[in-house]
Amino acid sequence: AVVAMKEKSKNAAKTRREKENGEFYELAKLLPLPSAITSQLDKASIIRLTTSYLKMRAVFPEGKHPGSPREGPSASLPAR
Repeated sequence: AVVAMKEKSKNAAKTRREKENGEFYELAKLLPLPSAITSQLDKASIIRLTTSYLKMRAVFPEGKHPGSPREGPSASLPAR
């Protein structure tokens, strides 16, 4: 009975890990990076990049940065 319980627990942990890994993979695919890069990321890197990306989206919701053409203070400067 103890062996059966250990086996059941082991299988449950394996299933949980597989589901977790699948979620990390899906999250990585949503990052604005080539799949050649995202497919090589470990879990910690996926979390770090996702957190950074979400922070950047909060600062630049339109995806624009101050130095982009026709945006920000440099747009009003005369061309040289």
